[in-house]
Amino acid sequence: MTSWNDFAAAEPELAARAHGIISATTNCVLATIRADGSPRISGIDPFFRDGQLWIGSMPDSRKGADLRRDPRMALHGIPWESRKVKEGATDPGDGDVKVTGRAVELADSEAGQRILAEYFADLGIENPPDAGDLFTIDLDTVVVISVVDDLLVIDRWSASEGRKTVRRS
Repeated sequence: MTSWNDFAAAEPELAARAHGIISATTNCVLATIRADGSPRISGIDPFFRDGQLWIGSMPDSRKGADLRRDPRMALHGIPWESRKVKEGATDPGDGDVKVTGRAVELADSEAGQRILAEYFADLGIENPPDAGDLFTIDLDTVVVISVVDDLLVIDRWSASEGRKTVRRS
């Protein structure tokens, strides 16, 4: 299993950029696989705690059922809130991040309650909703895509292949 901490130890600069993008937005897009094999996309607010990237869902949600049946997932984060309009064009901002891997459900309810309590406290939520499903991500890939000097920069790390950077015009 490759945790976020493992990735950050291997590629601290890329991990910091990806962490910053994911943390800068209030809503990412999660892709899961439905029982019939078709894709499902859902809004989600991933967060970091204890060296892990976490995602959660409401009790009995379809995305939670998807992940228990088939843990493969993809996450896409774009910090929309930090985007600025310059002369009628959208500023590419800090870029966007894509994460692929497998969701691993947390079986320890006491640990899950602690993690969620800390997360909601950080958000300033005093009466958090009932706990639902909580998953950490076993990372396969992390990709940060940005525009630098009018070039598209695709900075990709893979648990199996390491880091590669491609620049395209």
